[in-house]
Amino acid sequence: MIFRKTTEADLAAVVQIFEDARRGMHKAGIPQWTDGYPTEADIRFDIENGYSYVLCDNGRIVATAAVLLSGEPTYTVIRDGAWLTDSADDESTRYVAVHRVATAADVRGKGLASAILQNAADIGRDHEKISLRIDTHDKNLPMQRMLARNGLQYCGVITLQNGDLRNAYEMLLTE
Repeated sequence: MIFRKTTEADLAAVVQIFEDARRGMHKAGIPQWTDGYPTEADIRFDIENGYSYVLCDNGRIVATAAVLLSGEPTYTVIRDGAWLTDSADDESTRYVAVHRVATAADVRGKGLASAILQNAADIGRDHEKISLRIDTHDKNLPMQRMLARNGLQYCGVITLQNGDLRNAYEMLLTE
């Protein structure tokens, strides 16, 4: 499998993966991404800023995620817990943030989200980050189980810019 930055040519495949993910979450009763998010404009923004990545299997795009090395503003405040890493330093430079993890419907449950996390962790290590952070909806139990299987620890709750709450997780990359 190859993990690489998303190109404009990949846009249709990535849009389809997100549409599949929204349908799957809706079917499972998970009220996440119910308003069409992420939109094509969100995906284009991620591509233009170098955040968007795809996981390819034999040339086919099977999964996608955003990998941010510049921090995540909504991670500044965490409640009902604490991040594993915290300091007076500019914390946004210390971790890699992963967002919008999604897999194609026909390959869901085959470990591709885990592969994305492993690749994102490698990118973080390559950029001397000390941890990986991610968040998910409290009803997204499949994602929470996958995060736990991959060594991420529940740290507390963050608030998105729209006011929605998300469970926050972190994994140290320096061990």
